[in-house]
Amino acid sequence: MRVHFYPPLVALAWGIVASAQAQTATPAQTPAPVSNSGVHVMKLTNSDKNGISAVYVSPAGSSDMSDDLLGKQVADPGKTVNLKVKDPQGTCTFDLTFLLNSGKTVVKKDLNLCQTTAYSFTP
Repeated sequence: MRVHFYPPLVALAWGIVASAQAQTATPAQTPAPVSNSGVHVMKLTNSDKNGISAVYVSPAGSSDMSDDLLGKQVADPGKTVNLKVKDPQGTCTFDLTFLLNSGKTVVKKDLNLCQTTAYSFTP
């Protein structure tokens, strides 16, 4: 038995296979742009007459507070300090709790750290 190949039919068949493969191929994935390192840096200026002895942060509406962001620093009246807030989830919005030297506690809610790089504290 002899098999005959007809070049136009082979070319047509090859074209159909190649076309089908091109249509089913998945497009190359483009990675999402890398966001910041998951840490927000905010300049905090104390505009109150009392010093700030501690600053705690929690995701907005949560009672899960961080360690003291000031550490050994004290934000005296008129002083500016840098705060680093970890945000691995990229939520951006936080509640900040300030402990003043007078013993008073002040809570500032829903501060968007993705939009705020400087904050002037006034009770």
